[in-house]
Amino acid sequence: MIKSKTDKFRLSGLLALLLFLIAVPMLSSSFLITMMIRYMYYGLLTISFAFLASQLGLFSLMVPVSLTICGYIIGLGVLRWNMSIWLAILLGILGSQLFAALCGVMVNKSKGISFLMLTLVISQLVWALSLQWTTVTNGTTGLLDIRFPEYINIFSAQPNVNQYYWTFIVFVLCVALVFLLTRSSYGLRLRGVRDSESRMMALGYHTSTLKWTAFMIANLISAIAGVLYVYNNGMITPDVMTLSSTNKSLISSILGGAGTPLLGSMIGTVIYRTFDVMLSGLTRRYLTLVGLLFLTVVMILPDGITSVAKRFRRGKRHE
Repeated sequence: MIKSKTDKFRLSGLLALLLFLIAVPMLSSSFLITMMIRYMYYGLLTISFAFLASQLGLFSLMVPVSLTICGYIIGLGVLRWNMSIWLAILLGILGSQLFAALCGVMVNKSKGISFLMLTLVISQLVWALSLQWTTVTNGTTGLLDIRFPEYINIFSAQPNVNQYYWTFIVFVLCVALVFLLTRSSYGLRLRGVRDSESRMMALGYHTSTLKWTAFMIANLISAIAGVLYVYNNGMITPDVMTLSSTNKSLISSILGGAGTPLLGSMIGTVIYRTFDVMLSGLTRRYLTLVGLLFLTVVMILPDGITSVAKRFRRGKRHE
């Protein structure tokens, strides 16, 4: 009975949240709409990181790589190769997934700190390439003025409202995909590999395939975030690949709770990105304040902010 009440409460809360998000453009200023859009595509980056961390216990620092590769292919396709935007998006996702497939080999060759360092090295190599291959990427300037066709502006005459709703639709689909995967037998097998890979191998599971596919799914989510980034900003630059950008996804995930790839990721992203915008307008040393916030949360709530709800539920059970 308690479980039934809990499920009803969660469903009611989810429906209320969806209705609120749908109504945001009607109730809010353009600034809040822009912030909500940023929460969603940066939230997908955090979800990409947290999915691997929670399901396999692997911490990947190459989260923005697929976003960057997808974004540059879209930009090159539209601006230089005279492709339709839809073909450019398809090639962008396929190209980023091909690169991820090659890098995914290391999932089965490393783990722990070695996996962390390998992904960091790959991330920095791609960043250096995007910065120095100026004949293709335009260096620090990046690829600018990437435009999407006007006929997709079907929700409103205001561009930011159309951007919001398209971003919201894609975001909800990605969240639904991750939710279903983590609640499925596939997600259960991934967590089995996380807890004891040797035991899963003894039971007859192909753990190498499970880890590789999880790596590919995480990078697919990052590539989709790249599509949304280009769609909303109209450009792609090496700035999205810096170590600072990678750290933001890492910090957001830990703030919210890396063990909860959806709720924790979004709570962490909203908190971090909000503080990032607010404090940067108040002081040049805003990163110091963000760092102090991060240290405080880690010291008080090492499992992230979402652990508060778990502690509360455990306390209710013991009453």
